[in-house]
Amino acid sequence: MPDTAPSPLRARLEDVSRPLLVRLTRLPKPTVPLATVVLFAVAVLAPAPVAVVALVVIGVFLLWLTFLAWPAVSPGGKLMRVGMVALVVVLGITRF
Repeated sequence: MPDTAPSPLRARLEDVSRPLLVRLTRLPKPTVPLATVVLFAVAVLAPAPVAVVALVVIGVFLLWLTFLAWPAVSPGGKLMRVGMVALVVVLGITRF
């Protein structure tokens, strides 16, 4: 973790995210990964308007988690997270 104080944007987003993160951690462990798999299936198999919504939900969720985890993640973890977001973007481009 960095020793510097977080930016006002980061501090605000962390404060706003805390209740949702607590709720997510209280869910059964497979819930979030299964929901993501279902959304990916919808993004690949559903008609374009529905697929766009599924991809946007996945993309926003990944960006949100990536932003929150960024200071505490190793360079390899950062690369993996950026790669996941890039895969969602590529899927969106190739799907439409």
